[in-house]
Amino acid sequence: MERGKPRSARPMLGFMLAFATVLLICRALFSYNTGAASYAAPEYQPSSAELTSAVPPLVEAFLASPLPPRNLNLSEDAPLFFFHQRKTAGSSMRKAIVEAAKAANLSYFVSCHDGVPCDLYHVGTNFSAIYAGHFVWGEQRELSRRSVFDPATGTWHNPRHNASCLTMFRDPVSRLESCYYYRFVQERRISHHHYRCMNLLTTPELRSMFINGRTKWGRGCLNEPFRILSGLTDELDLASLSSSPSTQGSLLTSALSLTLSHLSGCVPLVLEDPRSLRLVRHWFPQLAPAFVELQQVRKTKAVRCPMTDRTRGVLEDLGAGERMLYDAAKRRLEVMLATLPPEEEEQQPQQQLEQDEGREESTTAA
Repeated sequence: MERGKPRSARPMLGFMLAFATVLLICRALFSYNTGAASYAAPEYQPSSAELTSAVPPLVEAFLASPLPPRNLNLSEDAPLFFFHQRKTAGSSMRKAIVEAAKAANLSYFVSCHDGVPCDLYHVGTNFSAIYAGHFVWGEQRELSRRSVFDPATGTWHNPRHNASCLTMFRDPVSRLESCYYYRFVQERRISHHHYRCMNLLTTPELRSMFINGRTKWGRGCLNEPFRILSGLTDELDLASLSSSPSTQGSLLTSALSLTLSHLSGCVPLVLEDPRSLRLVRHWFPQLAPAFVELQQVRKTKAVRCPMTDRTRGVLEDLGAGERMLYDAAKRRLEVMLATLPPEEEEQQPQQQLEQDEGREESTTAA
Protein backbone atom coordinates (compact mmCIF):
# COMPACT_ATOMS: atom_id res chain seq x y z
CA MET A 1 0.00 0.00 0.00
CA GLU A 2 2.94 2.29 0.56
CA ARG A 3 3.69 2.09 -3.14
CA GLY A 4 0.18 3.33 -3.85
CA LYS A 5 0.72 6.73 -2.24
CA PRO A 6 3.06 8.08 -4.84
CA ARG A 7 0.77 6.72 -7.53
CA SER A 8 -2.21 8.66 -6.11
CA ALA A 9 -0.16 11.89 -6.00
CA ARG A 10 0.88 11.71 -9.64
CA PRO A 11 -2.37 13.14 -11.08
CA MET A 12 -2.09 16.16 -8.79
CA LEU A 13 1.55 16.64 -9.78
CA GLY A 14 0.63 16.40 -13.43
CA PHE A 15 -2.08 19.01 -12.97
CA MET A 16 0.32 21.38 -11.21
CA LEU A 17 2.88 20.99 -13.99
CA ALA A 18 0.23 21.65 -16.63
CA PHE A 19 -1.01 24.72 -14.76
CA ALA A 20 2.54 26.07 -14.44
CA THR A 21 3.07 25.51 -18.14
CA VAL A 22 -0.07 27.52 -18.97
CA LEU A 23 1.13 30.37 -16.75
CA LEU A 24 4.49 30.43 -18.51
CA ILE A 25 2.81 30.48 -21.91
CA CYS A 26 0.52 33.32 -20.87
CA ARG A 27 3.46 35.28 -19.52
CA ALA A 28 5.30 34.79 -22.80
CA LEU A 29 2.30 35.90 -24.82
CA PHE A 30 1.41 39.01 -22.85
CA SER A 31 3.54 41.95 -21.80
CA TYR A 32 3.12 43.17 -18.21
CA ASN A 33 4.42 46.62 -19.16
CA THR A 34 2.06 47.47 -22.01
CA GLY A 35 -0.81 45.11 -21.44
CA ALA A 36 -0.61 44.23 -25.16
CA ALA A 37 -0.03 40.79 -26.56
CA SER A 38 3.47 40.34 -27.93
CA TYR A 39 2.50 37.58 -30.33
CA ALA A 40 -1.27 37.65 -30.24
CA ALA A 41 -1.72 41.32 -31.29
CA PRO A 42 -2.70 41.15 -34.97
CA GLU A 43 -2.35 44.89 -35.61
CA TYR A 44 1.03 46.50 -36.12
CA GLN A 45 1.45 49.67 -34.07
CA PRO A 46 3.78 52.15 -35.79
CA SER A 47 5.80 54.65 -33.81
CA SER A 48 5.24 58.37 -34.21
CA ALA A 49 8.38 58.60 -36.34
CA GLU A 50 7.24 55.77 -38.59
CA LEU A 51 3.82 57.36 -38.98
CA THR A 52 5.39 60.71 -39.87
CA SER A 53 7.66 59.11 -42.47
CA ALA A 54 4.65 57.49 -44.16
CA VAL A 55 2.82 60.78 -44.73
CA PRO A 56 5.17 62.79 -47.05
CA PRO A 57 5.03 60.21 -49.89
CA LEU A 58 1.22 60.27 -49.74
CA VAL A 59 1.16 64.06 -49.90
CA GLU A 60 3.70 64.25 -52.74
CA ALA A 61 1.73 61.71 -54.77
CA PHE A 62 -1.41 63.78 -54.17
CA LEU A 63 0.28 67.00 -55.32
CA ALA A 64 1.60 65.29 -58.45
CA SER A 65 -1.75 63.76 -59.41
CA PRO A 66 -3.57 65.09 -62.51
CA LEU A 67 -5.84 68.07 -61.95
CA PRO A 68 -9.58 67.45 -62.19
CA PRO A 69 -11.15 68.42 -65.53
CA ARG A 70 -13.04 71.69 -65.77
CA ASN A 71 -16.81 71.48 -65.92
CA LEU A 72 -17.96 74.10 -68.40
CA ASN A 73 -21.52 72.83 -68.67
CA LEU A 74 -23.03 71.68 -65.39
CA SER A 75 -25.99 69.37 -65.94
CA GLU A 76 -27.74 66.33 -64.50
CA ASP A 77 -25.38 64.20 -66.58
CA ALA A 78 -22.31 66.13 -65.37
CA PRO A 79 -23.24 67.53 -61.95
CA LEU A 80 -21.25 69.29 -59.25
CA PHE A 81 -21.08 68.04 -55.67
CA PHE A 82 -20.17 70.56 -52.99
CA PHE A 83 -19.03 68.47 -50.03
CA HIS A 84 -19.72 70.79 -47.13
CA GLN A 85 -17.29 70.32 -44.27
CA ARG A 86 -18.90 71.59 -41.07
CA LYS A 87 -17.75 74.97 -39.73
CA THR A 88 -15.88 76.00 -42.86
CA ALA A 89 -18.24 78.79 -44.02
CA GLY A 90 -20.15 76.18 -45.99
CA SER A 91 -23.49 77.83 -45.30
CA SER A 92 -22.20 80.90 -47.13
CA MET A 93 -21.00 78.68 -49.94
CA ARG A 94 -24.39 76.99 -50.26
CA LYS A 95 -26.13 80.37 -50.36
CA ALA A 96 -23.80 81.53 -53.16
CA ILE A 97 -24.31 78.25 -55.03
CA VAL A 98 -28.10 78.64 -54.92
CA GLU A 99 -27.86 82.20 -56.19
CA ALA A 100 -25.56 81.14 -59.02
CA ALA A 101 -27.75 78.17 -59.92
CA LYS A 102 -30.84 80.35 -60.14
CA ALA A 103 -29.03 82.90 -62.28
CA ALA A 104 -27.77 80.18 -64.65
CA ASN A 105 -31.12 78.37 -64.66
CA LEU A 106 -29.53 75.19 -63.27
CA SER A 107 -31.36 72.59 -61.21
CA TYR A 108 -30.01 72.20 -57.68
CA PHE A 109 -30.46 70.12 -54.55
CA VAL A 110 -29.03 72.08 -51.62
CA SER A 111 -29.57 71.40 -47.93
CA CYS A 112 -31.45 74.12 -45.99
CA HIS A 113 -32.78 75.65 -49.22
CA ASP A 114 -36.13 75.42 -51.00
CA GLY A 115 -37.61 72.85 -48.69
CA VAL A 116 -34.60 70.52 -48.53
CA PRO A 117 -34.00 69.64 -44.85
CA CYS A 118 -30.74 70.72 -43.24
CA ASP A 119 -30.36 67.29 -41.64
CA LEU A 120 -30.21 65.46 -44.97
CA TYR A 121 -27.23 63.38 -45.97
CA HIS A 122 -28.41 61.50 -49.08
CA VAL A 123 -29.39 62.74 -52.53
CA GLY A 124 -31.60 59.75 -53.34
CA THR A 125 -33.36 60.14 -56.68
CA ASN A 126 -33.20 63.94 -56.72
CA PHE A 127 -31.27 64.33 -59.96
CA SER A 128 -29.84 67.84 -60.30
CA ALA A 129 -27.00 69.77 -61.86
CA ILE A 130 -25.70 70.84 -58.43
CA TYR A 131 -25.72 69.13 -55.04
CA ALA A 132 -24.57 70.83 -51.85
CA GLY A 133 -24.72 69.68 -48.25
CA HIS A 134 -23.05 67.56 -45.58
CA PHE A 135 -22.88 64.68 -48.02
CA VAL A 136 -20.06 62.17 -47.57
CA TRP A 137 -17.82 60.78 -50.26
CA GLY A 138 -19.54 58.02 -52.17
CA GLU A 139 -22.92 59.74 -52.37
CA GLN A 140 -22.15 60.20 -56.07
CA ARG A 141 -23.06 56.53 -56.46
CA GLU A 142 -26.72 57.56 -56.62
CA LEU A 143 -26.02 59.00 -60.07
CA SER A 144 -25.47 55.46 -61.28
CA ARG A 145 -29.24 54.95 -61.11
CA ARG A 146 -29.31 56.84 -64.41
CA SER A 147 -26.70 54.64 -66.10
CA VAL A 148 -27.54 53.67 -69.67
CA PHE A 149 -26.15 50.70 -71.57
CA ASP A 150 -25.28 51.19 -75.24
CA PRO A 151 -25.51 47.78 -76.97
CA ALA A 152 -23.94 49.17 -80.13
CA THR A 153 -20.65 49.80 -78.35
CA GLY A 154 -21.12 47.45 -75.40
CA THR A 155 -20.42 50.28 -72.97
CA TRP A 156 -22.20 51.98 -70.08
CA HIS A 157 -22.83 55.71 -69.82
CA ASN A 158 -22.64 56.49 -66.11
CA PRO A 159 -23.11 60.10 -64.91
CA ARG A 160 -21.12 59.12 -61.80
CA HIS A 161 -17.94 59.34 -63.86
CA ASN A 162 -18.75 62.89 -64.99
CA ALA A 163 -19.41 64.33 -61.51
CA SER A 164 -17.26 67.23 -60.29
CA CYS A 165 -16.24 67.87 -56.70
CA LEU A 166 -15.81 71.05 -54.66
CA THR A 167 -14.99 71.37 -50.94
CA MET A 168 -13.79 74.00 -48.46
CA PHE A 169 -11.06 73.68 -45.83
CA ARG A 170 -10.49 75.80 -42.74
CA ASP A 171 -7.57 76.05 -40.32
CA PRO A 172 -8.14 73.10 -37.94
CA VAL A 173 -7.74 75.05 -34.69
CA SER A 174 -10.12 77.77 -35.87
CA ARG A 175 -12.63 75.18 -37.06
CA LEU A 176 -12.50 73.20 -33.81
CA GLU A 177 -12.94 76.36 -31.75
CA SER A 178 -15.96 77.38 -33.84
CA CYS A 179 -17.44 73.89 -33.60
CA TYR A 180 -17.05 73.78 -29.82
CA TYR A 181 -18.85 77.05 -29.17
CA TYR A 182 -21.54 76.61 -31.81
CA ARG A 183 -22.23 72.86 -31.85
CA PHE A 184 -21.64 72.15 -28.16
CA VAL A 185 -22.20 75.34 -26.13
CA GLN A 186 -24.88 77.00 -28.29
CA GLU A 187 -26.80 74.14 -29.89
CA ARG A 188 -26.48 71.79 -26.93
CA ARG A 189 -27.30 74.68 -24.56
CA ILE A 190 -24.44 74.02 -22.18
CA SER A 191 -25.00 76.53 -19.39
CA HIS A 192 -22.38 75.49 -16.82
CA HIS A 193 -19.79 78.27 -16.74
CA HIS A 194 -16.91 75.82 -16.52
CA TYR A 195 -17.72 74.33 -19.93
CA ARG A 196 -18.67 77.58 -21.63
CA CYS A 197 -15.00 78.57 -21.79
CA MET A 198 -12.48 76.11 -23.24
CA ASN A 199 -9.64 77.69 -21.25
CA LEU A 200 -11.24 76.59 -17.96
CA LEU A 201 -11.11 72.92 -18.93
CA THR A 202 -8.12 70.83 -18.01
CA THR A 203 -6.31 69.09 -20.84
CA PRO A 204 -8.00 65.71 -20.10
CA GLU A 205 -11.41 67.45 -19.89
CA LEU A 206 -10.86 69.24 -23.18
CA ARG A 207 -9.75 66.06 -24.92
CA SER A 208 -12.76 64.20 -23.52
CA MET A 209 -15.17 66.90 -24.69
CA PHE A 210 -13.95 66.60 -28.27
CA ILE A 211 -13.43 62.85 -28.39
CA ASN A 212 -16.73 61.95 -26.70
CA GLY A 213 -18.86 65.01 -27.47
CA ARG A 214 -21.56 64.81 -30.14
CA THR A 215 -23.68 67.50 -31.75
CA LYS A 216 -27.45 67.34 -31.74
CA TRP A 217 -27.11 65.73 -35.17
CA GLY A 218 -25.04 62.90 -33.66
CA ARG A 219 -21.72 63.99 -35.17
CA GLY A 220 -18.45 64.91 -33.48
CA CYS A 221 -16.32 67.97 -34.12
CA LEU A 222 -13.07 66.15 -34.77
CA ASN A 223 -11.57 65.22 -38.14
CA GLU A 224 -14.26 66.74 -40.36
CA PRO A 225 -12.32 66.38 -43.65
CA PHE A 226 -12.01 62.66 -42.96
CA ARG A 227 -15.70 62.44 -42.08
CA ILE A 228 -16.69 63.98 -45.41
CA LEU A 229 -14.03 62.74 -47.82
CA SER A 230 -12.43 59.52 -46.57
CA GLY A 231 -15.36 57.13 -46.61
CA LEU A 232 -15.09 56.56 -42.85
CA THR A 233 -18.51 57.12 -41.31
CA ASP A 234 -18.37 55.63 -37.79
CA GLU A 235 -17.86 58.34 -35.17
CA LEU A 236 -15.69 56.10 -32.99
CA ASP A 237 -13.33 55.44 -35.91
CA LEU A 238 -13.16 59.16 -36.65
CA ALA A 239 -12.49 60.04 -32.99
CA SER A 240 -9.73 57.43 -32.84
CA LEU A 241 -7.83 59.41 -35.50
CA SER A 242 -7.12 61.95 -32.75
CA SER A 243 -5.61 59.43 -30.35
CA SER A 244 -1.84 59.28 -29.83
CA PRO A 245 0.11 57.88 -32.81
CA SER A 246 1.21 54.85 -30.78
CA THR A 247 -2.40 53.67 -30.51
CA GLN A 248 -3.68 54.64 -33.95
CA GLY A 249 -2.25 51.65 -35.74
CA SER A 250 -2.55 51.98 -39.51
CA LEU A 251 -5.96 53.68 -39.40
CA LEU A 252 -4.70 57.27 -39.70
CA THR A 253 -2.35 56.41 -42.56
CA SER A 254 -5.15 54.58 -44.36
CA ALA A 255 -7.57 57.45 -43.77
CA LEU A 256 -5.03 59.95 -45.09
CA SER A 257 -4.41 57.83 -48.16
CA LEU A 258 -8.12 57.48 -48.96
CA THR A 259 -8.90 61.15 -48.32
CA LEU A 260 -6.03 62.44 -50.45
CA SER A 261 -6.97 60.03 -53.22
CA HIS A 262 -10.54 61.35 -53.27
CA LEU A 263 -9.44 64.95 -52.85
CA SER A 264 -7.23 64.69 -55.94
CA GLY A 265 -10.42 64.75 -58.02
CA CYS A 266 -11.80 67.84 -56.26
CA VAL A 267 -11.35 71.58 -56.41
CA PRO A 268 -10.13 72.51 -52.90
CA LEU A 269 -10.94 75.90 -51.41
CA VAL A 270 -9.27 77.36 -48.33
CA LEU A 271 -11.31 79.73 -46.19
CA GLU A 272 -8.29 81.79 -45.16
CA ASP A 273 -7.21 82.35 -48.79
CA PRO A 274 -9.61 84.52 -50.87
CA ARG A 275 -7.77 83.46 -54.03
CA SER A 276 -9.62 80.16 -53.69
CA LEU A 277 -12.65 81.71 -55.35
CA ARG A 278 -10.66 82.02 -58.57
CA LEU A 279 -10.70 78.23 -58.76
CA VAL A 280 -14.50 78.17 -58.61
CA ARG A 281 -14.74 80.81 -61.33
CA HIS A 282 -12.28 78.96 -63.55
CA TRP A 283 -13.36 75.35 -63.02
CA PHE A 284 -17.10 76.12 -62.97
CA PRO A 285 -17.60 79.33 -65.01
CA GLN A 286 -21.40 79.09 -64.81
CA LEU A 287 -21.09 79.86 -61.09
CA ALA A 288 -18.58 82.68 -61.53
CA PRO A 289 -20.90 85.67 -60.90
CA ALA A 290 -21.71 84.48 -57.37
CA PHE A 291 -18.11 83.83 -56.40
CA VAL A 292 -16.44 87.19 -56.81
CA GLU A 293 -16.53 87.63 -53.05
CA LEU A 294 -17.84 85.29 -50.37
CA GLN A 295 -19.96 86.86 -47.63
CA GLN A 296 -19.47 84.67 -44.56
CA VAL A 297 -22.59 83.95 -42.52
CA ARG A 298 -21.78 83.87 -38.79
CA LYS A 299 -24.19 81.74 -36.77
CA THR A 300 -22.31 81.43 -33.47
CA LYS A 301 -23.79 83.66 -30.78
CA ALA A 302 -22.06 82.06 -27.81
CA VAL A 303 -19.31 84.21 -26.31
CA ARG A 304 -15.84 82.83 -26.93
CA CYS A 305 -12.97 83.09 -24.46
CA PRO A 306 -9.67 84.32 -25.89
CA MET A 307 -7.70 81.15 -26.57
CA THR A 308 -4.62 80.47 -24.45
CA ASP A 309 -1.47 78.82 -25.76
CA ARG A 310 -2.26 75.69 -23.75
CA THR A 311 -5.74 75.39 -25.24
CA ARG A 312 -4.38 75.99 -28.73
CA GLY A 313 -1.79 73.28 -28.16
CA VAL A 314 -4.47 70.76 -27.16
CA LEU A 315 -6.52 71.58 -30.27
CA GLU A 316 -3.43 71.26 -32.45
CA ASP A 317 -2.80 67.84 -30.97
CA LEU A 318 -6.39 66.73 -31.49
CA GLY A 319 -6.37 68.06 -35.04
CA ALA A 320 -2.96 66.73 -36.07
CA GLY A 321 -4.40 64.52 -38.81
CA GLU A 322 -6.67 67.30 -40.04
CA ARG A 323 -3.67 69.64 -40.09
CA MET A 324 -1.91 67.28 -42.51
CA LEU A 325 -4.90 67.47 -44.87
CA TYR A 326 -5.25 71.24 -44.49
CA ASP A 327 -1.59 71.82 -45.35
CA ALA A 328 -1.85 69.44 -48.31
CA ALA A 329 -4.98 71.28 -49.55
CA LYS A 330 -3.15 74.61 -49.35
CA ARG A 331 -0.27 73.25 -51.40
CA ARG A 332 -2.68 71.79 -53.96
CA LEU A 333 -4.38 75.19 -54.13
CA GLU A 334 -1.06 76.78 -55.11
CA VAL A 335 -0.53 74.13 -57.79
CA MET A 336 -3.97 74.82 -59.28
CA LEU A 337 -3.65 78.61 -59.07
CA ALA A 338 -0.38 78.40 -60.98
CA THR A 339 -2.24 76.92 -63.97
CA LEU A 340 -4.75 79.80 -64.24
CA PRO A 341 -4.47 82.58 -66.80
CA PRO A 342 -4.12 86.18 -65.57
CA GLU A 343 -7.34 87.39 -63.95
CA GLU A 344 -8.13 89.85 -66.76
CA GLU A 345 -7.95 87.03 -69.32
CA GLU A 346 -9.98 84.84 -67.02
CA GLN A 347 -12.82 87.36 -67.04
CA GLN A 348 -13.09 87.55 -70.84
CA PRO A 349 -14.73 84.14 -71.40
CA GLN A 350 -17.27 84.93 -68.66
CA GLN A 351 -18.08 88.31 -70.25
CA GLN A 352 -18.47 86.59 -73.62
CA LEU A 353 -20.80 84.02 -72.02
CA GLU A 354 -22.94 86.78 -70.51
CA GLN A 355 -23.08 88.58 -73.90
CA ASP A 356 -24.15 85.38 -75.64
CA GLU A 357 -26.87 84.81 -73.05
CA GLY A 358 -28.02 88.40 -73.51
CA ARG A 359 -28.30 87.96 -77.28
CA GLU A 360 -30.26 84.72 -76.80
CA GLU A 361 -32.72 86.51 -74.50
CA SER A 362 -33.11 89.38 -77.01
CA THR A 363 -33.74 86.91 -79.85
CA THR A 364 -36.32 85.07 -77.79
CA ALA A 365 -38.09 88.27 -76.85
CA ALA A 366 -38.19 89.38 -80.48
